[in-house]
Amino acid sequence: MLPMKRFTQSILLLAAVLMMLPVHGQARSLYVGEAVLIPGEVSDAQALLNALDEVLVRLTGMDVDSVTETLDLRVADARALLQSQQRIRVELVAEDGSRIEELRLRAEFDPPGVDALLAREQLPRLGRERPGILLWAAVDDDQGARLADSPLFDQALSELGRRFGLDLIQPLGDATDMALVQLSDIRGGFIDSVEASAERYGAGVVALADLREDEDGWTGRWLWRIDGLDVGVQVQGATLVELAEPGLRALLVSLVDRFAITTRPDGASVRRVVVDGIVEPVQYAEVLRFFEQLSLVQDFRVIEARERSVILELNLSGEGLEDMIRIGRTLAIDGAAPDGSLRLRLAR
Repeated sequence: MLPMKRFTQSILLLAAVLMMLPVHGQARSLYVGEAVLIPGEVSDAQALLNALDEVLVRLTGMDVDSVTETLDLRVADARALLQSQQRIRVELVAEDGSRIEELRLRAEFDPPGVDALLAREQLPRLGRERPGILLWAAVDDDQGARLADSPLFDQALSELGRRFGLDLIQPLGDATDMALVQLSDIRGGFIDSVEASAERYGAGVVALADLREDEDGWTGRWLWRIDGLDVGVQVQGATLVELAEPGLRALLVSLVDRFAITTRPDGASVRRVVVDGIVEPVQYAEVLRFFEQLSLVQDFRVIEARERSVILELNLSGEGLEDMIRIGRTLAIDGAAPDGSLRLRLAR
């Protein structure tokens, strides 16, 4: 173990370096929207608004036809928030299995500017702290019941995961998985029986999708559990792919309802935390990196570094610190210290 003086100097140096790092890539991706460009039908200006709309839905979960229209945002507002834009071509699988290209506008918006907009509107915002979602999907059609195996459905899940900012994890479906989860568990909505599978994939939420074809089209039931609360939604559509969006949109709304924060328009609040159980500099680095990446934390400073703990002062943009810590799973909450500080420890 390092001598205490060198140990503390190492920690303070790490803190200085970490606070100089740029915004994390995952955080930036939440503020990047894509919109289809159709010559003669969708102009660049309208595509820019559509791209901003995608970002706002991802952050707020608002289930409306157009968030930008609801907030009365114009093209000029979108351009004021714009950091960069480019045209891209995305290769997709068509219904007949062929490959097609889609022309899109990809626009990156200013994170502080978008957050300030939502703060002015007093809209709750889901930050980058989002649990991994292990999705077990079963289909039942004229080929029988099985785990979902449609390339078009997988493509829809990937695209919707990007659009909604959901970290979707699809199980391998191998022997280890099938020893933990039975097809009947998914179709019956027995979420207790599948929760153990989350540990294998490091997921914080388990979701089930039971999707069935009948003579009138497709129907389905989505079910998930967040903090012990089971939530579900019934969906229907003409194709299997059409069942994906309403299910995942409802899941996004549930995450917003549980974990979203409302940023203070009048400035930050200050919170002191004590993190115990640290014995190596690399563990200090892990703790500092954790707080550097929290969307609630505007900045922080190290107050004191002891042999097995560190005291930090956090400047917060809103409420919900405890929820963000629980989602991150790096730290565990031990309660309040005598001075009112939040007492934490490394979770592993």
